[in-house]
This record gives sequence, C-alpha cells and structure tokens, in this order.
Amino acid sequence: MAKKILIGSLQYSPIFKSHCFALGNQCEKYGYSVKYLLSSEYKWMLSEKEIDQTKFIANSKDIPSAICDGLNYKYRLELKQLISDFKPNYIYFHNYHPFFNYYIAELARKMGITYIQHVHEPYVEDKSVYEGIKRYWLYLFEFMQGQLLKKTDIAVISSKRALYLFNKRYSNFRGKKLLVPLMYEDLGNLASPIDRKYILFLGPPVPSKSPGTFLDIADYSIALNLSLNFLLITRKKIEDNLYSKDNLTIFYKDRISDEEIGYYQKQSLMAITPYTVATQSSVVLTSFMYGTPVISTDVGGLKEVINHLETGYLLSKASSISDWIKGIIFIKNNFKYLSINCRKYFLDNFSENNWPKYFPELFIHERNREKVNMRDRLR
Repeated sequence: MAKKILIGSLQYSPIFKSHCFALGNQCEKYGYSVKYLLSSEYKWMLSEKEIDQTKFIANSKDIPSAICDGLNYKYRLELKQLISDFKPNYIYFHNYHPFFNYYIAELARKMGITYIQHVHEPYVEDKSVYEGIKRYWLYLFEFMQGQLLKKTDIAVISSKRALYLFNKRYSNFRGKKLLVPLMYEDLGNLASPIDRKYILFLGPPVPSKSPGTFLDIADYSIALNLSLNFLLITRKKIEDNLYSKDNLTIFYKDRISDEEIGYYQKQSLMAITPYTVATQSSVVLTSFMYGTPVISTDVGGLKEVINHLETGYLLSKASSISDWIKGIIFIKNNFKYLSINCRKYFLDNFSENNWPKYFPELFIHERNREKVNMRDRLR
C-alpha cells in the first residue's frame, strides 16, 4: 500500500505554495499518495489539478484572520475529519499557524502519524528591527511555536543560521532535527531571456529589509548620472513620496502571480537585499532560479547562499553607498558569468529535484517507530 503524506500551509504567504508543491511533486514521483491542506487564500494561485488535490480550510492571511479562524471550532472538526479519512503516514507543514498547527500535531500524535514542522523563523534575537505590533507578536509567536515543537517529531530547518537560532531558543526540543535547503518548483526556464535593465527590490519595504539603502542608491545614481534603473515589486501599496523617483518603477498588486514575478526577474540585472536581519531569503533563491545575481548584506543566512563574486556581491551593513555602487557595477560588468552560476547553483541545490536526497532521513522516522512497535509486540 502506498504511503500517504498530507502537506500543508494554513497561514497564507504566497511563496509557501511553491514550497508545498515542490515537496509534493517529488513525493508523488516516489510513490506517495499526496494531499494538500491550505488556507483558502492560496486558491487563486493553483491549477485545476492542484485544486483537486487540496482541502481548503479557513482564510488565514494575517494575525487578525489567524486568530479569528483559530477560534472557530468548525475548522477543527473539518481538520479532524480530513485526517481521519485520509489517514496519512506523514503530515508535513510549511509555515506556522498559531492555532491549527498545534491541534493537528496533537491529532497526529494520538493517531500514530509522524508530524513534521518546517521551522522557517525559529527566533528573532533583536526584535527592535520590527515596527509596531509585530515586535510584540514575535514574543507570543515564539512561545506558541515552542509549544508546537513539543508535539513535533521532526523539525526541518533550512540554514545553519536558522539551526543556531533554533538551538538557542528551543534547546529542550526532543525530536529529530534535519537541515534541508529551501526547495522550489522550477519556473525559471531561461530559453528566451529578456533584456535586463533593473536593480530589483522584491517584497514589502519594511524596516528590517532596509529600503532606505535602496532609495539612497537610487538617489546616488541620479546625482552621478549612472543611468541605473530600479524596480520595486510589492503586494502592499506604497504611499510614501520618497519612492517617487524618475529612475524607480513600482509594480504593485495585491495578488502577484509567479509568472509576473518571473517576468520582472528576467528583466533584472540583479536583485538587492540590503537586509539588517535574515535567517534565509526566498528572494535570493528565487532570483537564482531566474539566473539573477544578488547584491546583499552579509547578515544571517544570506552569506550562506550568496557566493561573493560568483553568484552575487556581499557587503557589510556598515558599507557606504559608494561601496554598493561598486558592487552593482561589478555585477553589471560580469552579468553573464554570474547569471550562469546562479542558475546552476539553483538547479544543484534548491530546485525541487533535490528533495529526494533528503527522503531517507526525512522518512526514516516511521521505520524506526515500526521497529519499536515490533519489539514491543515480541515481548
């Protein structure tokens, strides 16, 4: 009988669609029966085939909606019914829902199912880099994630920096830890490259991503007539007049498809991540998918995946704007070499086809459990 795996993300964040289906696609190739469990917010991103494989529950997309959904008892009944009917051998969760993940992990333990949690953000040491309610939410998030980990059989972690933070915050974790890079569906076919001209900032310009550095570079470019073009892609509307610049294009939509992001990636000479803190970055790895080099600070997990002068350019947080310009010119002058390296690096490490390398360790837990049960039956 084929093994069954339930793969889920009940807290909406667009990149997790790719993570979930990257794993599921490879599980299917290895004979697993796969079902997906997602927030309804993901539905617009899915093909008809993917929708047919998916159970949609609730509409969690931010803190208020997650709390509201978590307090609705009917969703727990639906989750229990789904798991009882499907009877998976494994439940693998990307992302974290503050209520549903814990409930599902509890059900899994009672039913003898291996529960696997992919821990993307284990611990934020310096919470002052975040503004408003999110700073205080992080304390509660980390506490609740710690409660979930008490019910978790396997914690999957995607960078050495994340593993360090995990061990620091959750030193009492008794399950298995497995270091696995972030994996993506490969959408980066470069057969018909588009002429590239942009320096791309992808994602909301929140303080931890240091958008001020990005804007200062754009201003410097104007002042020195460097003829550099900048692009900001965001799902949050920008109303600050500081972003009104002749050399800066803003692409804003509430729902931006993978195809649209790919289109603009292939128009970009490089992506820029001047972050002040980062455990890992999907911006970096999806840029590599499209052969787009990255200029970045050397913080956290970023320096683990960006190879200086090979797939991008690394600077310290204290670097001057002229230092950033030096890096930009280097990438511009060496784009073809760097782009080929980026694409190869993605294929060799972060494409979904790399998942089977980790299956023996990921799925050995159940075999160990079966051995223990067998020993118990023979006593």
